[in-house]
Amino acid sequence: SESEAIQKRLIAGSKGTEGISRGFSRLMFNGRVSSAMRLISRSQSAPLAVTPELIESLKQKHPVSAPLSRSHLVSTCPVPCFENVIFDSLDGAAITKAAKSTRGGCGPSGMSDDLWSRMLCSRAFSKEGTELSNTLARLTRRLCTEFVDPSTISSLVACRLIGLNKNPGVRPIGIGEILRCIIGRSVTQHLKQDLISAAGPLQLAAGQEGVVNLLFML
Repeated sequence: SESEAIQKRLIAGSKGTEGISRGFSRLMFNGRVSSAMRLISRSQSAPLAVTPELIESLKQKHPVSAPLSRSHLVSTCPVPCFENVIFDSLDGAAITKAAKSTRGGCGPSGMSDDLWSRMLCSRAFSKEGTELSNTLARLTRRLCTEFVDPSTISSLVACRLIGLNKNPGVRPIGIGEILRCIIGRSVTQHLKQDLISAAGPLQLAAGQEGVVNLLFML
């Protein structure tokens, strides 16, 4: 077709050092810190092809876990208590809001942030999207208020391991599931004021927006 013929003749442009610098500055000044860091990462390194040598290299970077010692456990600090009722208002709308602002790479399932955002927020799936968001809200409330056997959520917390070429060397990168990010973001948004009150005196960025961008401009 005509569109296929045009696509075949398109030439992908390559960004030089100046183009990358301008793009990085533009994204930072617009507050898009994550996009700016991804631009730098793509220009300096790229994922390596999965080979037996790469797998062996990644295994060497992940030593065998040592046995747990009681001296490593913190027993003097009391466990903070909270009432489960504070999570009752975490509903499907909170999940939808978190999905709209969640960005990241695909985890082991291959489901992208755009796919999750479309399933939860698109009008094409109005009824199904609402049911899905309400179901995820119930899951989130249960994770926050009950003990859940880790073996039952192994797929949720699994990560996709890739090797990043650092010239020389390789850097292991674990990419978690987008669904896990959505759940985590909805909880942090729900507990925003509590987190600010708890971490404000100790954490400069608590409750502030675009702190990295502000530091960059300074």
